[in-house]
Amino acid sequence: MSITPSRAGALAAGTRERVRRVLLACGPLSALVYVVMHEVAALQWPGYSRIGNAISELSLPGAPSRWVLEPWLGLAYNPLLVASGIGIWLSAGGRRAVHAIGALLALSGVAAPLWVLFGSANLGAHLALSAVSVLAWLGAVGCGGAVAGRRFRLYSLVTLAVVLTFFGLAFGYAPAVAAGRPTPFMGLDERVAFAAFFLWQTVLTVLLWRRRGAVEPVGP
Repeated sequence: MSITPSRAGALAAGTRERVRRVLLACGPLSALVYVVMHEVAALQWPGYSRIGNAISELSLPGAPSRWVLEPWLGLAYNPLLVASGIGIWLSAGGRRAVHAIGALLALSGVAAPLWVLFGSANLGAHLALSAVSVLAWLGAVGCGGAVAGRRFRLYSLVTLAVVLTFFGLAFGYAPAVAAGRPTPFMGLDERVAFAAFFLWQTVLTVLLWRRRGAVEPVGP
């Protein structure tokens, strides 16, 4: 039985839609992988404080938790983040803001190999690489205001404020880290910022998932 051009087109469109949704699903999955792996890593370090210790301390050379994260986190989380960025790009339907979100998230994942080379070299390199990821996240959330109407725009602005504030507080501990002084709330600040971003990423995925192939504004 031959397949008509219209039937072939419909099959191709269906395949593209399935691929788009699979790629989109990689966003929330990447967040889940990140959280679970870091929680497992924290359990390997009896003296580790989720409130006072930075998240990155779990992967430092000599840390009892490092084996959980290196190189496994980079082999799982970052490819998923890049895949989600591609899925968001494919969901843009010509909208530049959605293209920008996808590109920024993919950039954050693609830059990950630099952590292997320089992330543990010194405080300056660590802060520089952290800044790249944070700026990519902030840019993505900032573009979210143009995706899906007033409510999501407001939600994106609130998320942007939370992420910026708590990452700013975390970066404020840099002098204390360099001097070897205590950082009483650095871990908490980082985790609040991460949680806010991961939640926003999941909500964005749900919005894009509902729209077939292209994104249309929803709601006033």
